[in-house]
Amino acid sequence: MYSTYLSYLPSTDFSYPLLMNVDDRGSFTEFIKTPDRGQVSVNISKPGITKGNHWHHTKNEKFLVVSGKGVIRFRHVNDDEIIEYYVSGDKLEVVDIPVGYTHNIENLGDTDMVTIMWVNEMFDPNQPDTYFLEV
Repeated sequence: MYSTYLSYLPSTDFSYPLLMNVDDRGSFTEFIKTPDRGQVSVNISKPGITKGNHWHHTKNEKFLVVSGKGVIRFRHVNDDEIIEYYVSGDKLEVVDIPVGYTHNIENLGDTDMVTIMWVNEMFDPNQPDTYFLEV
């Protein structure tokens, strides 16, 4: 149905702005949100910046770095072993973040790092399911 709806829009309405949440670390922008299939976001990290250091009870995530280079670190909340995946836009690979694992992503490059992030459920500010914990 959505495809049909789009076909009736004026050509001037094919594009629309997104809300970029910008700070000194970079930006975070929600791209697609669905009630039953989660959401996709674009995360931009400035050089040397680490984002994250939190975990979730019910949210699992997939990270895909499409530009730049960095490291994704995570560990189970009941363990001390740190797992590291070095990632780069030159070699596209998905890193799964399971529930119960605190995680972060650090930009190791000298340019902005762009990461596509999928999470299995939409963010709910009333029940954020996000708990701070250093990796």
